[in-house]
Parts: sequence; structure tokens; C-alpha cells
Amino acid sequence: MTTSTLSFLSADTLSVEPTVKEALALSSGAKYVADPNVSKEARQKVLRSLDRKLFPATSKTIEYHKLEV
Repeated sequence: MTTSTLSFLSADTLSVEPTVKEALALSSGAKYVADPNVSKEARQKVLRSLDRKLFPATSKTIEYHKLEV
């Protein structure tokens, strides 16, 4: 990424609604023995939100009936 791209991104915000467990896992690296996937799911949630922000056209659903196949 170029410097101009990074400065553009720094002005944007990203909204993610993690659960309390997910927020703790991301911020402190807490491990949950009963549910070891908490941090993995939290990271995936953040990455999905980031992908939608950076690549809005690819996050849309493909309307197959409009494809001329």
C-alpha cells in the first residue's frame, strides 16, 4: 500500500460488534478452555468487516439470474 492509501484509510472507521468474550480475547489474548474458537471467530469477524470496507464491490451477493451464462 502506498502512503496516500494509508492516510486515506486512517480517516475511516470500522465498526465491529464483538461479544464480551471476543473483545477480551482480542484485547488481552485471553484463552477460553470451554470455547477455544472465541479468538478465532473474533479475528474472522474483524477481517470480514475490514474486507467489506476495503472491497465493497466484492462483498455484494452475486445475482445469478442476471448472469448471461
